Amino acid sequence: MIEIIRSLNELIRVDIIIGFGFYSIVFFIFWIFSDKKELLNSFDNTAVRFTIFSGIVYGVLWLTRMILSYYQIDNEMDKIAFCQRLTGPYWFGYWLQPIFWFLLIQLLWIKILKKSLIFRIILSTLFLMSFERIIIIITSIHSDYLPSSNSLFLSFGEILFGLTIKTIVFILIVSVIHFGINKIKKSY
Repeated sequence: MIEIIRSLNELIRVDIIIGFGFYSIVFFIFWIFSDKKELLNSFDNTAVRFTIFSGIVYGVLWLTRMILSYYQIDNEMDKIAFCQRLTGPYWFGYWLQPIFWFLLIQLLWIKILKKSLIFRIILSTLFLMSFERIIIIITSIHSDYLPSSNSLFLSFGEILFGLTIKTIVFILIVSVIHFGINKIKKSY
């Protein structure tokens, strides 16, 4: 069960939240040069609502996973170690990124921020920042060693391909939701 929750969390984090970040950049480029601003705004409202909902689901799933992980531990020493990881010297490694992303996504409820080009571009770059990688670097430096074969870096082509796929997946999901909602509204 915990693996399913973790997989859903990763799907939301990797494909939807990061995809929304790049979608925002593509949306504003199309919005500037398009004649059909009304259709684009309607689609964007659906994308923002979907992302807000996904952010809430992400937060609930993350919290559920933490609670289930604690109760699934049988050994008392492992429970203490788990609590120590959540509250110890590297506590920010567990708490910072999920809370950061959840709160950033919930800022999209504010209409001015939702329509702001500068805020959405800053938001999209913040979604790309992975605190997990920063934590690995901080703990490596703190422990006085740096791994010689660090696999944090990908080639430019791999990064571009991954981001393109994430953006396409996000746009396809939102398209299905947007046009499905419009079809339901027209049938009633």
